[in-house]
Amino acid sequence: MTKKTLIVIHGMGTHTEATVKKEVRSALESAFGTYSSLKGKKPSDFFDLVAVEYNSFFEDYRKALANKSDVITALRGVQGNFPLLPKAVDEIAGLEQELTNDSFFATHWLDVILYRFTLLAEPIRLKVAEAIVKAVIAKGSSNVHVLGHSLGTAVLHDTLAKLYGPIPGPTNLSNTSDRLGGVYQIANVSRLLQTFSKVGSSDVRPGIGCCTVFTEHRHKFDPFTKFKPFDPINNGEWIPTNIFRSAYLLNEPNEVTSTNVHALGHYLLNPSVHLPLLRQLRVFPRMPNATERAEAEDAYLSQTVQGKAIAVRDAFEQIDASEPSIRKLIMAAKDFKDMVESFKESF
Repeated sequence: MTKKTLIVIHGMGTHTEATVKKEVRSALESAFGTYSSLKGKKPSDFFDLVAVEYNSFFEDYRKALANKSDVITALRGVQGNFPLLPKAVDEIAGLEQELTNDSFFATHWLDVILYRFTLLAEPIRLKVAEAIVKAVIAKGSSNVHVLGHSLGTAVLHDTLAKLYGPIPGPTNLSNTSDRLGGVYQIANVSRLLQTFSKVGSSDVRPGIGCCTVFTEHRHKFDPFTKFKPFDPINNGEWIPTNIFRSAYLLNEPNEVTSTNVHALGHYLLNPSVHLPLLRQLRVFPRMPNATERAEAEDAYLSQTVQGKAIAVRDAFEQIDASEPSIRKLIMAAKDFKDMVESFKESF
């Protein structure tokens, strides 16, 4: 039986293929330890894990900010094929000075602006597309599953919209013969960052589009998911109602085991997140029995922390998501990051 492949597209921040794999493996290995039938086993026993890194595309811009007080002048001075576009300048200028001086501006917030408002998006999408096509050729499309996190959900959506869309490109895949096993969007921001293809109108949909199943996970207190969430309606417009019921899942957990509920690892530790994924990756040929599921759930819930949950909820409720914009998203993320760090935890 062909081993399935899970391709992971990371979110904003400084990442390498190794760090992405480590976060996914660590979370899933911890989850494995809560199921009696999986104890002593590793994710690699069941599926191949591929991480696609695009952090390096932003490196020249990050280096340009080192020890520079004039952010816009420094970014405009970057030489290369992907100059800073006027809209990117407007977005940066609109941010408060304290935010552009924040150390996370270069490593996190700038990523969102550069992906959305520069031509860097295209080579990033090409790199992700190459990894997907390579896996499809090697394993067969039904054995390939793709997971995007945070900014990676926009990268993944846009890549698939081009790969499976009507516009001819270097490589095009078919919605019938090349349909992927599953698409998993965690902390989905693709609708806020949409550009050439609207989320909900593209071929990134289950059953009749690029994948067999489509799953969204958004924590109820994750600040990134408050801005223009993707909420397809079961009225037959996005996909037929029978496919909506059988192939689409929106999961909104509210458990808190650490203050950074936005972290990919925090999501994957949750049984409501990892169980559907492990089922599709054939880690569980069938869902675990009720006793095993209850034991795993109890083990997970024992890690939840009430005090942190209250702080996370309060921070979330203070976010103003009216008139959503990328600028507001970044400002909310900065406040959330400060809250996480007040608990001596990493964002």
